[in-house]
Amino acid sequence: MADPLFGWDLTFKTVEKDVKRKADVIVAFIHWNLTKRGFRSIGIGDERTLSGDEERSELLPTGWNDKDNYALRYVFENKLFILHALSTDGNLIINLMRSEDLAVSNIALKIDDTVKEQKGSIDKMIPSHKELIYQVKRDLIDTVTEKSTVTAETQTSRPESSNRRPEDPLRVPGRPGIVSDPPGLWTASPPHIPSLGRSDLDPFAPSGSGGMLYNPFEPRRDIENPGLGIPGGLPRGAVPPGARFDPFGPPGGPMPGARRPAPPDADHLPPPGFNDNMFM
Repeated sequence: MADPLFGWDLTFKTVEKDVKRKADVIVAFIHWNLTKRGFRSIGIGDERTLSGDEERSELLPTGWNDKDNYALRYVFENKLFILHALSTDGNLIINLMRSEDLAVSNIALKIDDTVKEQKGSIDKMIPSHKELIYQVKRDLIDTVTEKSTVTAETQTSRPESSNRRPEDPLRVPGRPGIVSDPPGLWTASPPHIPSLGRSDLDPFAPSGSGGMLYNPFEPRRDIENPGLGIPGGLPRGAVPPGARFDPFGPPGGPMPGARRPAPPDADHLPPPGFNDNMFM
């Protein structure tokens, strides 16, 4: 199994004489994590362009800790990254920016809690170095190095996933000639499927499209299936052949199958005892 701290002792030996404060130890530790994952240092500053002739190195550049704040430039996969570290109120705020799209990752560390000694072994200087390695990788490096890859894969797979229906192992396949999915709300039903219930979903549906509210005066009623339990007609197959059936309906009303007469006019005759003498 590879040693997770491989290369740290050599890295720190090259800068040990330059360390002036505890924040320098943290920046050197982050620099070592970057170089382990393929980053190469190309100098100090925050210039966001590459000339192409920069010298790449695994060492920290000269003057990397001359100022209170840090600005280091790196190249990874031919892309420019800038590492900033700002010391304020006992905290060190570190961010790593990808210059091509200004994507930024950041972490914040309490300096005194993170670094106990400025010299010695890693266990004495940074007792929580294992947790710090994981935090730097997850929150500082992976956030800006894997984002573009994940976005590209998502955009590439999105059209395919939107057109393909997810497979359901519990779904029973439909029989031939039967539509398993109902038509969309704004599309007309196939000719061989009655458009039943469409008026309940689509207020702009054409008349005769069917719904829960029965309209006896609908001129485009389904002649083959006039309705359930409505005097004047029964659905086909409601009465089995040879079965005894007593027609039902209002007393004195027409037999099923016959057209009901129109109701009388409410003003056809005056009520009994009514005598309108208001104009006499």
